[in-house]
Amino acid sequence: MANVNSIVLFSGGLDSTLAAKVLLDQGIGVVGLNFITPFHDASAIASEQAEALGIELILHRTGDEYIRLIANPQWGYGKAVNPCVDCRVAMCRVAADVMREREANFVATGEITGQRPNSQMQHQLNLIARESGLGGFLVRPLTAVVLEPTEAEKLDLVNRGRLYGYTGRGRGHLVVLAKRLGIKKIPQPSTGCALCEKSYAPRVVDLFKYELNPSNWDAEVLNAGRQVRLSPKLKAVIARNESQCNTIEYLYNKSDAKPAILFKPESFNAPTVMIIGTDEIDDEILQLGESLILEFTNLQKVDQNNKTIRVKYGNKTNPAETIYQNQIPFQKKHNRESL
Repeated sequence: MANVNSIVLFSGGLDSTLAAKVLLDQGIGVVGLNFITPFHDASAIASEQAEALGIELILHRTGDEYIRLIANPQWGYGKAVNPCVDCRVAMCRVAADVMREREANFVATGEITGQRPNSQMQHQLNLIARESGLGGFLVRPLTAVVLEPTEAEKLDLVNRGRLYGYTGRGRGHLVVLAKRLGIKKIPQPSTGCALCEKSYAPRVVDLFKYELNPSNWDAEVLNAGRQVRLSPKLKAVIARNESQCNTIEYLYNKSDAKPAILFKPESFNAPTVMIIGTDEIDDEILQLGESLILEFTNLQKVDQNNKTIRVKYGNKTNPAETIYQNQIPFQKKHNRESL
């Protein structure tokens, strides 16, 4: 068989690693394609596994179009806010573009029939192949034998006799196969996509309820700390640790940031707070931001005569800041909902 090229959707997990290895063992060239989203980033693991296999890895970071897909999935959600079929279709469409750019012959994935009820039942696998535009040039090396032969197999671009027919959710037989194929480091199960977590879903639901044009920046904010809905217009993000303090300030300073006000304690240990929904400052906003800081601060450890909060506000082309020293606003109960 002539040496042909393939694009493999490559998370670095056991399934995609096996799919790539099965093709490599047939003498088929493999280029891995890894997707980085605000809800899942396995690029480090994927890079490590790609290096071990000796394959090239392309990292594709999703943009605002991915957030719009999450907000309005054509084929619905799973048990949380995970539009797995829509997501898979979108990834395969990108893979199809890469296939054409690289003049590869087909796209392959590590999908297994019946492994995931939200996206890997047989009718869903057929739908993904059809809606992605790949059709018969989407190959599933680990489960191909229980599916109808693809065009890639009929054209002898891949040897169907050396593919597999695994089904269901078991992992043990895949570990055995990995060892038999000489994969030295067996990837451990990943934490998966945050969209599949029911505890994370309220944050996403809240975003889509109140933000008419959700963006990648909005999605990044969801991971930056405590999320508190203050009003239909305003939301607060409150850091839990130093790393999240740095993340919140980074997000505030991004060129694609939404209107927001940043409250940064500078002379005492307290959380950075960002209020999203306005870049105009007034007494009520100041009191609100400072009250949120104090609510999550151990005041017994604060020098009452040495307190500085730097407040940044205004649009990016005309930023401004105000420094407040030695002022403790009174605690005020706000109608709000923690997400």
